[in-house]
Amino acid sequence: MGRPILIAAAALCAGTLSHTAAIADVVQGTVTPATAKVIIKDGAGNQVGGELAGGPFQVRLPAGRFTAECQPPSQKKVQVFSLAQPTTVNIDCT
Repeated sequence: MGRPILIAAAALCAGTLSHTAAIADVVQGTVTPATAKVIIKDGAGNQVGGELAGGPFQVRLPAGRFTAECQPPSQKKVQVFSLAQPTTVNIDCT
């Protein structure tokens, strides 16, 4: 009788963990050059989180598609996909 409860509890915990991963995923990488500034926008064009400075970064984003926009003088844009696992994206603003 104890095993079905244990299995149900394990399934519930696994479902909760996978649901949490889909809500906010880690996106990490490096912004170059060191003087660069980047903002991340969602599909609607709203800024998500704060400004990223040059160097290594790590942010949590909900699953989906985002655009990392280099700030002037560079006008580069990089598509960022937040997946159900940690993702690495290097943003080059040169």
